[in-house]
Amino acid sequence: MKLLPRFLLLVLLLLLTVAAHAAAPVVSNVRAAQRPGTKLVDIYYDLADADSVTVTVAIALSGDGGANYNLPAATFTGDYGAGVTPGTNKRAVWNAGADWNGLFTSRGRARVLAEDGTSPFGMAFIPAGSFVMGDAPLRSVVVSSFYLDRFEVTKELWDQVYQWSVGNGYSFDQQASGVAANHPVQTVSWYDVVKWCNARSQKENRTPAYYTDAAQTLIYKTGNVDLTAAMVKWTGRGYRLPTEAEWEKAARGGQAGNEYPWGNTITGSQANYSASGDPYSTNGVQTTPVGYYNGSQIPAGVDMANGYGLYDMAGNVWEWCWDWYAAYDTTLTDPRGPDSGSDRMIRGGCWLDDTGYLRCASRNINRPPSNRYSFIGFRCALGQP
Repeated sequence: MKLLPRFLLLVLLLLLTVAAHAAAPVVSNVRAAQRPGTKLVDIYYDLADADSVTVTVAIALSGDGGANYNLPAATFTGDYGAGVTPGTNKRAVWNAGADWNGLFTSRGRARVLAEDGTSPFGMAFIPAGSFVMGDAPLRSVVVSSFYLDRFEVTKELWDQVYQWSVGNGYSFDQQASGVAANHPVQTVSWYDVVKWCNARSQKENRTPAYYTDAAQTLIYKTGNVDLTAAMVKWTGRGYRLPTEAEWEKAARGGQAGNEYPWGNTITGSQANYSASGDPYSTNGVQTTPVGYYNGSQIPAGVDMANGYGLYDMAGNVWEWCWDWYAAYDTTLTDPRGPDSGSDRMIRGGCWLDDTGYLRCASRNINRPPSNRYSFIGFRCALGQP
């Protein structure tokens, strides 16, 4: 097959805004088409940013109408990558002959991402808005904007914060485990994770998110305390666990109705699950390094960041969320679940699960907050900017 003479790109803009009080880069007026007689695709766009001299531009391409943004598009020239200056008629050129030679599509889409670098380090911006949550039942939920770690918390980051925390009034039930420094931390209880979030905040001179009183005066540092929603600074700038609704919105990556963070199919080159074929195994724990599915994975594949730039939202380790496990409540704006229960929610599936557990909507696994498992880790959120 040959590349179609005219490759029309329908553009879905994914915009990462910046920290509070800073203006976000804005991409508009996007036009794209294959250059006649060549295998080059010209992508034009206008770029504005009120407070940045340069921004970073990234582009992902889909060949199936946006179900999967997984075309092997890596060869770009022009206004692409770091150091792009705002202006009109910016042009990035994709060399489809180098990356996708002999193939074609009539259902092409491009995702253009503009970021000016002032988002919290290592975090992605999840925009406010509604999305369809769950699969049985379906419900439309509105979630406020927030930030989420691009990667699951690593054992290395856990240890750095832990070492600081034990000298600053924190106590934990037990030190955590991890296959290696760059693998996700695991064997961590919900209680210890929440305290660790507070320690991470204080280490970075942020106001903690979790307290042991509704007046939010006593920082949660020790013991196993069953916190209520009133004990949390939800919109503050302290690290915390995402709610179940926040987690699912982030996992879907801006797509509607997708089974997995990138679309509706899954293979061993896209996530770490039972029999996925990756080569990692240490004492029976088969986690992969965080961000491993970046184009260098085994089996070979393309970069599997979802539409918000998040990795491992499917597989590797389950991730603790804020909510007590319960039937969905009736709250449809920033739902946080009940204030009591017996099990806290985990999401995302893990290295020992079948692919059904890796679906964005899967919520049929729950665990007591004091328990530790080799297949549960977490990532942190920050409240709305």
